[in-house]
Amino acid sequence: MGEILPRLLRALATTIQISVLALLLGTVFGLLLGIARVIGPRLFYPVIDGYIFVVRSTPFALQVYAAFFLLPRAGIDLPLFVVGVLALLFNSVGYQIEIVRPALESVDKEQREAADSLGMTRWLAMWLVILPQAARRMVPPLTNELANLVKASSVLSVIAVYELTRAGHAIIASSYKFAEVLILVAALYFVTIQLLSWGAAYLERRIFTYRSGQPI
Repeated sequence: MGEILPRLLRALATTIQISVLALLLGTVFGLLLGIARVIGPRLFYPVIDGYIFVVRSTPFALQVYAAFFLLPRAGIDLPLFVVGVLALLFNSVGYQIEIVRPALESVDKEQREAADSLGMTRWLAMWLVILPQAARRMVPPLTNELANLVKASSVLSVIAVYELTRAGHAIIASSYKFAEVLILVAALYFVTIQLLSWGAAYLERRIFTYRSGQPI
């Protein structure tokens, strides 16, 4: 286990990079689409709801295969790392929209009415009044989403992205040491997800918690 640990750690770094990139990009698109779902033109609602339905109703493995096979057929040849990020991104945005939307809608409507009384447009009120209050409520589910992305990234092994699970498979194939490799891979996933969870809890507690206008 000591001999294979450095190899698995390099693969773990790839897993974290893919997952964090997918989360950050997914947060941008999820935020924009979530806001559009709340205050955007009603014409967009069926499109956004349809996208969410597709993401939630299809296995992630199928989405990975679609990215791997359909993008080249459309003339888009990308490195496997990028294909993995796009597959996770496509999946994550569908869930992040449903993180953003209820968080925005949970802010008291009196806040919107106060912004209207000051002459703010709906979009300006959203960015300056509603979104800052909803942001703290998004942190716990976004933490869960990052943990889900780390675990879901293991599916990318089916398209030969050399992440943690793929590295574990390769080591098992060459050494036939099943128990040792599986235990170490599971431990690395566990430690990584726990550290991310603790970091997010610290972020929520220290940055998004205020007393008298000052962070504690």
